[in-house]
Amino acid sequence: MEIRTLITFQKIAELGSFSEAANQLGYSQSTVTMQIKQLETELKVLLFNRIGRRITLTSEGFLFLKHANAIIRESQNARDALLQKTEPYGQLRIGILESICSSLLPDLLQRYHTLYPEVTTIIKIGTFDELSQLLNSDQIDLLWIFDHPISDPGWIKVCTYQSPITIVCSNEHTLKNLPFVSLHDLEGIPLILTENDCSYRTDFLSRLSATGVSPTIFLEIGSTDIIKKFVEAGLGIAILPKYTLQPELVLKQLHVLTISDYQLTMYGQIFYHKAKWLSPSLSCFFNLIKEQLIH
Repeated sequence: MEIRTLITFQKIAELGSFSEAANQLGYSQSTVTMQIKQLETELKVLLFNRIGRRITLTSEGFLFLKHANAIIRESQNARDALLQKTEPYGQLRIGILESICSSLLPDLLQRYHTLYPEVTTIIKIGTFDELSQLLNSDQIDLLWIFDHPISDPGWIKVCTYQSPITIVCSNEHTLKNLPFVSLHDLEGIPLILTENDCSYRTDFLSRLSATGVSPTIFLEIGSTDIIKKFVEAGLGIAILPKYTLQPELVLKQLHVLTISDYQLTMYGQIFYHKAKWLSPSLSCFFNLIKEQLIH
């Protein structure tokens, strides 16, 4: 049962004529006749008496007209409500890496929900491969990653920002006193690393191997916050994006080593699927990210 068919039924009841209803609605008379025939078949009742050239409602038609009027009215109310809605509302589904979620998202979401309180946020944390599948299957509205520059023909890149990769130790670590540290100085030093699917971890271990250094992996864990706590406790050193260290560096809880023979910059990147409608809630979130992160 389609709204347009109900509108046709309503117009015939109003005018008492199939042909006049067709003219006013811009249909052919055969189209109007077919619509009413399909509606009567669906409802299993006769809606109009057709006596000669005169068209009148049956008793079932009168009863159904009340419901049709209500349905059409509610449909128009729904359209009007959407047209009048200027502020973002509904859901915003964010697919994001754990390190970005814990470091950058809290302040951003606090401001976003202050500005747009009618938006409900759903956060999915995962690896790049996991989140890519969610984006492609429309289970998230946006993908926020930190990696080498990525391009996908099915995605639209909203923005890119860069952050250096750093090697950090505790304030009591012996390496802190060295003005410069080489990769060879890391031989035998316990490493606290993210999980295997992390791109900057892969890059770092490859450079160690190319330099002839055998890494001493003490711990692997997916939580950036836990890694920082373990480094602060002196259990080892870690390689982390600098954006994840802002609170600890301000409070001087961790120390960034100056590595003479290793520098790496990687990129935060935000995407949405090219087939996705850019809703007001999504558009406003993108604008806020650009305002706060892209200088």
